[in-house]
Amino acid sequence: MDPKWFGGRLRELRQQAGLTQQQLAENAKMTRDGIAQIETGKNSPSWETVVVLCQALGVDCTEFTKEPSDKKRPGPGRPPKVQDTADKPAAKGKRKDKGA
Repeated sequence: MDPKWFGGRLRELRQQAGLTQQQLAENAKMTRDGIAQIETGKNSPSWETVVVLCQALGVDCTEFTKEPSDKKRPGPGRPPKVQDTADKPAAKGKRKDKGA
């Protein structure tokens, strides 16, 4: 178990429960910013906070001993477009013929 996993695991468990950060914060009597700081690893929770989060999520504390999945978190901004040229016909360019 790696303590760095906690934030990622918290995010996964929150999303599995279908909760937003705000909803989890309200259930745990915390602030949304407090949840966000734990999820991003900026703050480490106290044992009391871990217990409150487990109760708010309806999970056993052992859930936090599991490694988060390897899903990469989307970064800021628009996701890149997928380039799928296999299904698209080749673009026909217009040529201008210059006379001599």
